[in-house]
Amino acid sequence: MNVKGLVSKYLQSQGIVATKNELGLNFTYEGWNFLFWNDVDDPMFFRLTLPGIFDVTDDNFAKALMACNNINWNYKVVKAVLYDYEDGKEKGASVWMCYEQVLDATPDIYILMHCALQSLLSACEAFMKEMNNE
Repeated sequence: MNVKGLVSKYLQSQGIVATKNELGLNFTYEGWNFLFWNDVDDPMFFRLTLPGIFDVTDDNFAKALMACNNINWNYKVVKAVLYDYEDGKEKGASVWMCYEQVLDATPDIYILMHCALQSLLSACEAFMKEMNNE
């Protein structure tokens, strides 16, 4: 099974244009940028991310960490993580949402992608509400 191929097929069927990169596939869905990670060493592992949804600063670090923890507790296969980055001279951190699942030999990519996309968007919304004290 080639998970990247299945994801590509799904995106094409939905009219979504994906761009290949060294990690996998980038695409936009409902105004959000997603990254599908293609793990060639683990072909049964599915990881779809919603990267950089929130910039973390010294002032909001503790609150962002607690909001991530609440997402991790309340969403079954979604992980909210703080991701440190270094881009040239700039260093920082941002929050990423990740949907991860070990697949069986015959996944229904249409059900999987729909669930992954909706779960990530829902978790992102919950994170933003918590950060905005709603």
